[in-house]
Amino acid sequence: MKNWLATRKLGLISKYRLIIREKAIEQAKVEISLAGKKVGDYDQEQLEIIVKAEEDKIIRRYKNSSLVLILLALGLY
Repeated sequence: MKNWLATRKLGLISKYRLIIREKAIEQAKVEISLAGKKVGDYDQEQLEIIVKAEEDKIIRRYKNSSLVLILLALGLY
């Protein structure tokens, strides 16, 4: 039972990381486009840095919205 829960937890974490990664890639493409460049103008390492920055933005936004929801539920916001 414990092993099943651990496996299930890892599966869910992987699923959410993949979803966040896909959103970050889409946002990175938009940022690159807005900069007037093409994806091919960057090497793999630069693209990874851009996508990682977008992932961090998404995670930060989710954490902030979760915190606001908790504060609203407690009547503190």
